Amino acid sequence: MLLFYVFCTCQSFVCVNNLNIANKMPIVKLRNTRYFCNMKEDNFNDIDIDRSGKLDNKELEIFYGKINYMDIADLNKDEELDYLEFERLKKIKKFGIKNGGNLFVRNAVNMGLLDKNSILAEGQASIFLGNKGFDPLNCSTDIITLKKYREAEVKHGRLAMLGSVGWPLAELYHPYLSKISNSPNLLSVNGKVPSILNGGLDKINPVFFMAAIILATSLELRNIKKNYENESIPGDLGFDPLKLYNGCDVVTKKNIELKEINNGRLAMVAITYYVFSEFITKNPIAKFF
Repeated sequence: MLLFYVFCTCQSFVCVNNLNIANKMPIVKLRNTRYFCNMKEDNFNDIDIDRSGKLDNKELEIFYGKINYMDIADLNKDEELDYLEFERLKKIKKFGIKNGGNLFVRNAVNMGLLDKNSILAEGQASIFLGNKGFDPLNCSTDIITLKKYREAEVKHGRLAMLGSVGWPLAELYHPYLSKISNSPNLLSVNGKVPSILNGGLDKINPVFFMAAIILATSLELRNIKKNYENESIPGDLGFDPLKLYNGCDVVTKKNIELKEINNGRLAMVAITYYVFSEFITKNPIAKFF
C-alpha cells in the first residue's frame, strides 16, 4: 500500500508539473493516473482544472477521452460548458437526450403542464436553474421574459421567506411586546395577524404603508432599465456582508442559488396556506406551532 501511495503521488506530481510546462503532453498522463487518484469524473470542480468556471474541449478530453460531448452539451455554441450545461450533459448521459435529460420537464410535458414546444422543454432556457417544467399557461414565451419572471420569483420568494417566519412570530410574541412597551395590540380578532381577509388593517398607521411603498419603489427603480440580455444573477442586489456567496466556487454558488429558489417557492406556498387557514378556521396559525 505504501508503494502504491508513493506511485500515485509521484505520478500526480509529474502530471501537474507537465501541465504547467506543456499543453500537449499532460492529457495522456492525467488520463493514465486519474483512476489511481480517485477523481470523480462527473464532478465539475475536478474537471475544471484551470478553475475558470467553464470546461473547454481539452479538459473534457482529459476525463472523457475523444468523445465529442461539446456538440450535445454546448447550447450557446461558445466552445465551453458552464456548470448548468455540464449538469444537463450528466442528465443526458443518465436519462437520455429527450428534454435534456430533465425528468421533471419530461413528466410535465406528458401530463400537459408544459407545452412540448416551450423554451423550457428544450434549448438554452431549459437549463434555467430550478426548471421543473411547470408552465401550463405558457408564460415563458422567450428567454428575456423568462429572466424577468425569474427575477420576480426570487424577490417574491425572499419576501415570502421573511413573511412565513414573521407571521407566526408576530402572533406569538406581539401581545407580550405590546404589553411591555405599553403600546396597543395590533393583532386582529382572536390574535390573528392583520390582513385583508383577517381584517385589522385599520389599526396600522398609514405612515407605515407609505414608508413601505417608498422603500420598495426605491429598491426597484434600479431595475427598471435592467438589460436582461446580459448574463446576470436574477435578484442579485450585491448584498453579501458575511461573504456566504462571493468567493465560493461555481458549484457552491449554483447550489446556493437553487436552495434560495426552492425555499422561496416553499415559503410562497406556506404564506398562502397561512392566509386561507386563518380565514377558514378563524384561528391564528401560531396555534398549530
